[in-house]
Amino acid sequence: MQVIHHLPELEELAMPTNTAIKLLELLIEPFGTFDKANAFWQTYPCVIIYSSSQDNLSTTLASLSDELLHLVELAETSPEFVEPLPKGYQVSLTIINDEGNGLYLTRATDKPFSVCLGEVISHE
Repeated sequence: MQVIHHLPELEELAMPTNTAIKLLELLIEPFGTFDKANAFWQTYPCVIIYSSSQDNLSTTLASLSDELLHLVELAETSPEFVEPLPKGYQVSLTIINDEGNGLYLTRATDKPFSVCLGEVISHE
């Protein structure tokens, strides 16, 4: 699992290269350039959570703060959008506030967090 609180460079993403390239394209697209997207992220920080297909979902979720866990739940249950990514991954976005801060949940398509969310939340 990877939790990133800034707009990453390609080399920072611990995911298949094609997946990382597509994710970065999606993150930059609304702004036109990496520099403009980066300026937005510096003013309105967003979070990327990446869970690989090898990660244990229960362990991954249990390691998150209550706030991030809540945002993951929103990204799973009522995302702004869900976009397929190469190599069997997807990204879903939940917007946190009116300024546009958000959480991008990137995970294997066949490993939904919703399977374990109830279990992790009920143990708190």
